Amino acid sequence: MKNIFNKAAYYFRNSYGFDKFSKYLYIAGLILTFGKLTAIFGYALIIYGTWRAVSKNKYRRYQELSVFENYLLIFKQKYYRYKSSIIDFPKYKIFKCPNCSQKLRVPRKKGKLIITCKKCGTEFRGKS
Repeated sequence: MKNIFNKAAYYFRNSYGFDKFSKYLYIAGLILTFGKLTAIFGYALIIYGTWRAVSKNKYRRYQELSVFENYLLIFKQKYYRYKSSIIDFPKYKIFKCPNCSQKLRVPRKKGKLIITCKKCGTEFRGKS
């Protein structure tokens, strides 16, 4: 039995290993295997995650991880922007500059205001 583990350890000594992308692939694969129509796709994700972990082409796996983290960052930024807009909705009103389309945040319940765009300096009126 010890000989089998030594052979496996020797074979996997230069493999890439598990990373964040492989973890997400496994989680998505496990979730998709519970559905009738999506089970095959779930198994494919699990197999791909395992293949990435035992792969010896580390440079390519780092590139894949980098692309995945860039997409994940975009989704996180969109989520936090949406979350902050929901939290700030009762406190602030958003105006768009008629000249440069810059978004401007003005406190609510201040009546009619003259709003000055910080980007282009255009003044316009708005009711908060």
